[in-house]
Amino acid sequence: MCRKADPVHVFFFTQQVRTDLSAERKEFMLKRVSLVLLAIALIVWVAGCSKAPEVQMKASDDAMQQAALGEAEQYAPETYMMALDTLNAAKAEKQAQDGKFSLFRKYGKSEEMYAAAQRLAEQALTDTKSAKEQVRMENLALVAKLDSLFVTVNKAVAGAPKGKGTRADLALIKSDLTTIEQTYKGALAEHEAGKYLSAKAKFEAVQSQLNRIKTEMETAKAKVGTK
Repeated sequence: MCRKADPVHVFFFTQQVRTDLSAERKEFMLKRVSLVLLAIALIVWVAGCSKAPEVQMKASDDAMQQAALGEAEQYAPETYMMALDTLNAAKAEKQAQDGKFSLFRKYGKSEEMYAAAQRLAEQALTDTKSAKEQVRMENLALVAKLDSLFVTVNKAVAGAPKGKGTRADLALIKSDLTTIEQTYKGALAEHEAGKYLSAKAKFEAVQSQLNRIKTEMETAKAKVGTK
């Protein structure tokens, strides 16, 4: 004999079933939302990794240009060349990634290399400023020595014994002195223009030539004294 169902029990049972189904649906929806968010995060991450580091590329190029304009290649050659080599390596790495399918591109390594090139270029420019100041001070010391040396040599030439045997030699020495003085004036102009390395090379050449003439005059004077 069938037992009649209790309406109250049926109601509560139905509500329980609905509650259980609702909980399962919520859990299912939460899982779906989580998966969607994870997928979005993955896509964003992949997109970020597959995008060329344009900002860092420009920053490193700008730093290299500033270093070149500041004459880092002349005053800080080792650091400058390290920066240039690193920049070229970064460009090669970036080009290698460009050739890959977009989802497989990874520019992280090239970005780090571009950043390293920027740091080296900035260091080269800093080193250049210090080196320039050092060369400038060395040039000033050379100028003081050369001014004194010019006086000594000109005095020695003016007091040299004159005769048939020395007239031609003295004329040649005076001609050399005129050329040396012109070189010296050119070196001074370069120094004033901030071309310190070029000026230094000329100052040193002038010093060498003046010392040569000074030695020749001293030797000639000694020979006359022994006669």
